[in-house]
Amino acid sequence: MSQVSPPTPDRVRAAAEALKNAIDRHLAAVEQRKGESDPVVFQAFEELQAAAEAYDDLLYDAYEEVTPFEFGGYAEEPEELEAVSIRIRRDYLIEDSDAVLAAAREAFLAERPGVSAETAAEAIKTVESAVATLFDAYEPDALDEHAEKVGLAPVGSTLWVVATEPHEDDEWLDEPFRSGESERVIYRLDVTVRDEAEGDDDNKDD
Repeated sequence: MSQVSPPTPDRVRAAAEALKNAIDRHLAAVEQRKGESDPVVFQAFEELQAAAEAYDDLLYDAYEEVTPFEFGGYAEEPEELEAVSIRIRRDYLIEDSDAVLAAAREAFLAERPGVSAETAAEAIKTVESAVATLFDAYEPDALDEHAEKVGLAPVGSTLWVVATEPHEDDEWLDEPFRSGESERVIYRLDVTVRDEAEGDDDNKDD
């Protein structure tokens, strides 16, 4: 019965290089993680484990040397996705209260033909009621596009895609932003005023 030849030094070296590359990919995935159970991180972990096992086996077969690695499964494998919840937050500063009041009263009048400006001014006396009127009159996306024109200064926004459990009723409306134990963020996008300003500068340079 013929004996299996030990791996060549080149094969061991190639396995070591593959392990180094897998470590780099895993670190990059962790640095750009989107949520606690990011599938990209999970895949990078699987590839890193496979590369480490391959190197460990070849090293022992070639030199009867071992590594300090201990191999185990991923701490928490992503569950099969059944439903998602999209959550968006946008923050604004009240930059010009007079402009906010004027825009709200204009929107109030546009929806009520024949109503006088005095009536609009009487109905909308505070910035709080003005903001409520604006969001009642316009879709959030439309208002966001014209925020500066109505006296609002965008501060930033964040969008979260959250894996959640499916439901068929409207009970979730009682606590729409409550985080359950089974929920996990699978994608997140943060935008700041600085990001948008840098993007505008880049467009000017093109």
